[in-house]
Amino acid sequence: MEEALRTVENLLRKYGHTYQANLAMIAGEQFARSPAEACRSLNDDEWWGGRDSVAANDLAVDGGFSAEGRADGKRLREALIHIYATMKAHGQRHEQAEVVIAQLNKWLQSHV
Repeated sequence: MEEALRTVENLLRKYGHTYQANLAMIAGEQFARSPAEACRSLNDDEWWGGRDSVAANDLAVDGGFSAEGRADGKRLREALIHIYATMKAHGQRHEQAEVVIAQLNKWLQSHV
C-alpha cells in the first residue's frame, strides 16, 4: 500500500497535479502510523468521486498519448486498484470507487 501511494504521489506530481499528489503523500504518512485510519481517510470523494478526484486523472491524456504517458496511466491505474483493495481489506467501501475500479480493471484487461 505504501508503495502504491508513493507511486500515485510521484505520478501526479510529474503531471502537475500537486493538490492530489499531496493527498497521496498525506495518506502514505497516515498509513505508516495507522493503516486503518489511512484507509478511512481514503474512503472519500476526493479520491474516488467526481472529475476532480484522484482516480479521475488520466495520465495518458495529460501526456499527450505518448508512450510514456500511456505507461504512466497504466501504473496509476494499477496503484489505484491496489489502494482500493487494501481499503476493502480494512473494511472500507466507497460506492463510486467500486465503479471506478471496475472501469480501471476493464482498461487494464483491454490494454488501454
